[in-house]
Amino acid sequence: MSSSILPTAKINSLEFFHINWKVWKIIGLRLFKRDVHTQQRLPVSRLYLSWSIAANFVVTILFPIHLSMGIFDNKSKLFDGLNVTITSIGATVKFFLMASKMKQIAQMEALIQVLDARVTHLEELEHYRTRIRLNILNIQRMYLSLYSGIGVALGASILFSKERRLLYPGWLPFDWRTSTGYYALAMLYQLFGFAIQISQTFSNDSFAPKTLCILSAHIELLYKRVSPIGFDGPYAGDSGSKAALLQQEEELKQCVLDQINLYELYKTIQDIISWAMVIQLLVSVLNNCVAMVALLFFATELFDRIYYSIYIVGLAMQLFPSCYYGSDFVLLFEKLHYAVFSCNWIGQSKSFKRHMMIFTERSLRQTMALAGGMFPIHLDTFFATAKATYSLFALIITIK
Repeated sequence: MSSSILPTAKINSLEFFHINWKVWKIIGLRLFKRDVHTQQRLPVSRLYLSWSIAANFVVTILFPIHLSMGIFDNKSKLFDGLNVTITSIGATVKFFLMASKMKQIAQMEALIQVLDARVTHLEELEHYRTRIRLNILNIQRMYLSLYSGIGVALGASILFSKERRLLYPGWLPFDWRTSTGYYALAMLYQLFGFAIQISQTFSNDSFAPKTLCILSAHIELLYKRVSPIGFDGPYAGDSGSKAALLQQEEELKQCVLDQINLYELYKTIQDIISWAMVIQLLVSVLNNCVAMVALLFFATELFDRIYYSIYIVGLAMQLFPSCYYGSDFVLLFEKLHYAVFSCNWIGQSKSFKRHMMIFTERSLRQTMALAGGMFPIHLDTFFATAKATYSLFALIITIK
């Protein structure tokens, strides 16, 4: 790796959360946002406070109740109502979980800024921009495409329906079937609720894989930073000199600090996403099962079948990135001790070797992000949810 450093070139991994913060601002989480440096809650205007309270009362609180009470209004649409009710309740719970984690999110952003500042070498910057940045943007695009596709499919199923119907079965204090005005009012409420809750789901569900991808990226960059020590730098050709040994020891010390920050970032991310991932796993199993039953036994119209097909694929893709990067960062952490033994450690000072052993011992720690302290956020869990969905589906078919 070349030792050339670009002093003015910087990366900013927080740019990937701009869209999350924009959505969180719309849905009211700006109330709880904290400053990255001071950790103090940021001030908000009275107008924004009023909007946040009103919007969340009407959607976050009332919308799941509206859907829950409408489940049994129409037995033929039971699975339609059950499907969206589970999703809505899950979105509401995750909203409050994220609201309670704003302090930890500010801590996470501060740690990411520290790690970003260490990415200064030309090859690290190039690797970040050509591979890592692209991976995170692809995650974001996938979620945007996923939720847009679900929205389009739902809209098509309503437009091409043979009878007047709502987006989803739901209870209202008036009979929307009796007049066009009531029907328009009911549709406006459901459209507003659907838009807010799908925004909540997008911002919350895309947050976990993006944070885990950034964690994996910085572990990978640390590997690239440690392994060339002693082979690279201004003293590479004079490795036995005192100045060279001191410079290489200082490089290793900085890498030890990077490693400490990475483990702190891992703990902070786990704290933020732990219970939200429990809800996501549970919602994924239940909704996949309900959607499969609806698709195979109750969906009669073409666009309903398309909607449920996209929905089932969407639920799987919604969970996969988090599990993939949950596995990826574990493997990368386990490889760090190879990086330190790949550097030119022979002939180094005793102090260098002590730091090297500290680095190695820390890299041997067991690291696995756990959802709720119980379920690994790992590819094994992704496949376990698929098995659980099939088992629940088989049980429902047996009872039926």
